[in-house]
Amino acid sequence: MIFIRQKYLSYYLFICFIFIFSSCEIYNPSEEIPSYVHIDKIDVTTNFSVQGSNSDKITDAWVYIDGDIIGAFEMPVTFPILKQGKHSISIKAGIKINGIAATRGIYPFYKPIVQDINLISNKVIDLSDTSANYCTTTSYYDDVIFAWKEDFEDPGMTLGETDNSDTIINRTSDDVFEGSYSGVIHLDAERPFFEAKTSDAFVLPKAGSYVFLEFDYKTNNKINVGIFSNFFSQSIQHNILIINPTDKWNKIYINLTDNVSEDYNAIDYNIFFGAQKQDDVSEAVILLDNIKLVHY
Repeated sequence: MIFIRQKYLSYYLFICFIFIFSSCEIYNPSEEIPSYVHIDKIDVTTNFSVQGSNSDKITDAWVYIDGDIIGAFEMPVTFPILKQGKHSISIKAGIKINGIAATRGIYPFYKPIVQDINLISNKVIDLSDTSANYCTTTSYYDDVIFAWKEDFEDPGMTLGETDNSDTIINRTSDDVFEGSYSGVIHLDAERPFFEAKTSDAFVLPKAGSYVFLEFDYKTNNKINVGIFSNFFSQSIQHNILIINPTDKWNKIYINLTDNVSEDYNAIDYNIFFGAQKQDDVSEAVILLDNIKLVHY
């Protein structure tokens, strides 16, 4: 009798098992088919006389649909969205802060790109398609302050060598990012060290208010960038970032926010650039262009 009960019990459990799993298959709803959005790149437009060059190094798109974040994507990118119909898309320009891939974030001085889109299942909307009235161009917020701009087009440069420097910065038309001139520093065995700071000192916001330094550069030697915090009785030099060599023109956004805010008693600040010739470089050539110091 025990054997018979176990036999029927096993058979009953087997039938239940089949029923449950077949029921799951029967009542499992079909998966939703996503819509797709493609973003090739984000450009910047500027009022040149006030804001300077429109050069940028926007690498990422931070995407929001109806105010809800979808994700941050390195461009170019095609990504799915589980929505259909008309929606509002907002795209915020993302950068590598201090040129470091691990510290990506939204650049706080560029406006979001906001537009309406009609999402269709299994269809790709290419936001680079201007013929469809889409847009992937941003601009600076209207209230951004450009405390300092230097594009080396004017013979009167706004960078001056410090007493420690044994060489100078010149203008050159031999290798230019854009325009007619860039700034150039040459280092060799006889003149191995360069250091220059802004001719003017700048009153900058503190308490965590964003302060960034932007510029284009090309160099076969490391560059040091930082600030002088000026107090009533002294100036303190802070080395903030060492930039590695690149054989092509590159753009960088350096975050000065914490360094400026930490010296909350400082009266004002100078920006400086420095370089020590590397042992493995016979002649260093450092090129700079489109320098901007920006804040609110």
